Amino acid sequence: MNIHERLAYLVRRATSHSATDAELEELTTLLKADTTGSLAASIAAQLEAELPPADKNYDKDYWDTIATQILLSDRPQETIPSAPVRLRRLHGWRWAAAATVAALISVAAWQWLKRPALQPTTPVIATLPAGHDIAPGRNRAILTLADGTQIPLDSAGAGQLAQQGNTHIIKLDSGQLAYRSAAGASTATLLYNTISTPRGGQFRITLPDGTQVWLNASSSLRYPTAFTGRERRVELSGEAYFEVARNAGMPFRIASKEMEVEVLGTHFNIMAYDDEAVLKTTLLEGAVKVTRNGSSRRLQPGQQARIYKENGSMDVLQDANTEEAVAWKNGFIQFEGQDIKAAMRMLARWYNVEVDYRGAVPAHFRGIIPRNVPVSQVLKMMELTGEVHFTIEGNRIIVSP
Repeated sequence: MNIHERLAYLVRRATSHSATDAELEELTTLLKADTTGSLAASIAAQLEAELPPADKNYDKDYWDTIATQILLSDRPQETIPSAPVRLRRLHGWRWAAAATVAALISVAAWQWLKRPALQPTTPVIATLPAGHDIAPGRNRAILTLADGTQIPLDSAGAGQLAQQGNTHIIKLDSGQLAYRSAAGASTATLLYNTISTPRGGQFRITLPDGTQVWLNASSSLRYPTAFTGRERRVELSGEAYFEVARNAGMPFRIASKEMEVEVLGTHFNIMAYDDEAVLKTTLLEGAVKVTRNGSSRRLQPGQQARIYKENGSMDVLQDANTEEAVAWKNGFIQFEGQDIKAAMRMLARWYNVEVDYRGAVPAHFRGIIPRNVPVSQVLKMMELTGEVHFTIEGNRIIVSP
């Protein structure tokens, strides 16, 4: 389920009065993050006709006001404004989308806020000191040159950072790292660079052949500063999304500890963290070949190769959730049935936190939330399952039933 389908589903659940607390929390968080109105515009037309008839106790102006409050506050139930504030003035949204969203979210708000403010089964995040939260990750990485010199990329200014042989390393105004070789230059010595993101970091790089790579948190990529010979070969640890520049005469290969992926020109995601039991290569466009211990499988768009570390076996999921695989690259945290430990591994890498477990938690999670929100907002949505509680202590998250 992609982000547009998920949002449409959540709105339908809210307007039919069947949404859970977790779904309502997810809906309002997504709409708050939709500052351009693009998500709202994509579903406005199809959903406007589906709005349920107004209840006899439903006051549209009043609940439009509550809708505004939801979009402006993390705790809408605590403050009900006395005067309406029209959504058409919020965030520069296009009026057509905003008008529909006002109606949709006000119905959701009415359903949400007419419930008792505190239900015995509704958990809340406990022992969170006033003003304390954990910020999301950001663009952070270390570039290690061939001679071992390290350059912190998040603090480096735009412009040329270094030269490796005949290749210039440039940080663009966008913050992206790019390699540019002098026209007609040849490389006598093969030099390698490594870009590494810490926990709580991500980065984007353009390799010497024009290939675009997005590195997720706690990942590294080793590559030559110029591609020569019969292949383009890089080494990956962690997770990355690739848009490979097409060159049929020089195949692109990504090697990790457990597998190798061969490419001619394509868009795909590789998740190969050391602390994950299953390695995944998800193909969005083109074709790739995934090899493990001499056994190879070719993927078509929409397929996912999965390698199981425990026994070394490999299978192919025919109808993979490609949106989930690249949600991180598109700015979202997406849960599609992950258990608590899988979900917390994702959060630990992005928010750079430690996780302690105080008992077994059987919960599984499904939902989408923007990746740029503080960790408390993610935990709040997860707690609405009623099966898990979180406590934030410094840089540590305590998980308990």
